[in-house]
Amino acid sequence: MTRLRAARRRPLKFRRSVVRDLQNRIRFAVVGLLVLIGLHIVSMIAFEHLALGEAIWLTFTTITTTGYGDYSAKTTAGRASTIVLIYLSGIFLLTQAGSAFFEFRILRRDRKRRGEWRWNMRDHIVFVNAPADEPGDYLRRLLDQLHRSHANYASVPSLILTEAFADGLPPDLEDDPLIVQLKGRFDDPAALEAAGVDNAQVLVILAEHEGDRLSDSRTFDIIHRLRERGITARIVAECVDDLNRERLKKAGASAIVRPLRGYPEMIVRAIVAPGTEWVIERLFSSEGDECLRFDVRFSGLAWERVVQAVLGANYGIAIGYADAEGRPHSNPSPHAVIDATALFILVGERQLTTDVALRKILLSITA
Repeated sequence: MTRLRAARRRPLKFRRSVVRDLQNRIRFAVVGLLVLIGLHIVSMIAFEHLALGEAIWLTFTTITTTGYGDYSAKTTAGRASTIVLIYLSGIFLLTQAGSAFFEFRILRRDRKRRGEWRWNMRDHIVFVNAPADEPGDYLRRLLDQLHRSHANYASVPSLILTEAFADGLPPDLEDDPLIVQLKGRFDDPAALEAAGVDNAQVLVILAEHEGDRLSDSRTFDIIHRLRERGITARIVAECVDDLNRERLKKAGASAIVRPLRGYPEMIVRAIVAPGTEWVIERLFSSEGDECLRFDVRFSGLAWERVVQAVLGANYGIAIGYADAEGRPHSNPSPHAVIDATALFILVGERQLTTDVALRKILLSITA
């Protein structure tokens, strides 16, 4: 394992040394160029008896090969200075500086693409880990849902801290300017620092394997490391085993959701509207509130009257209906007059709601 990690980190160290080499080349060329410019200006003043402004103008029109011809070196010493300082040394250094600069730009772009760039981000969302199976597809759907949400998250940038994408983000993620990757592990303090976790507004910890309970141990470790750093931002964590929920809460998780890979909206709900993920999860459990279908027919009733009648009888909360053709509708307008063949009602475990009881109260308001 130690050898494997060392092998993984060698390319990164190599690229860092290349970056430092390019930066040193640029600095050397720029400093050398400034020195040569200064010497040439002094030479033009001394040998050609030009004023300071004229000497500066002649130097820059010469080094940029513009050559307007309004001023030129006429003495042998002045021409020799121009040949040595500008033609031989200055233009060479200018070419070197330009070459190193473009190489640096290309290398920086490659490092950003490969997830090896240190991003300076604030108020962003950090996703720690990625699903083991089809991580690109899941993250694409998750982030699409996040950017389409009603809350103000359409323009919030996201950083993904993972080693799942060895060659950089997949094309459908790479093309999104709001999504960047940092290649690293959750147990590497330098990676957490580079991800800007201290300045993030939300941190999302994803389970690598949605059916592996050991993922909860890694999630606990991540939460503990983040809170140990003094981070106060909200932490949304996926939990595989319900028995570990309380443990993760005590470690510092703000919201806990099940890793439902088919429904990335669960994570989005926990980010944009804290608490709604708990309400939605209860709908998936037969032990809490359930959304049930009751086959009752009625017509010509305003939706608000239906809701009031069901709620007043303590039969639950009506949240939708099926029309005459069986098509479901949710959250209709309160003033909508509907014809229904069934009602969808959010029923608590202590509420004894039946089709017969609903028909009675609907008949009473119809009459």
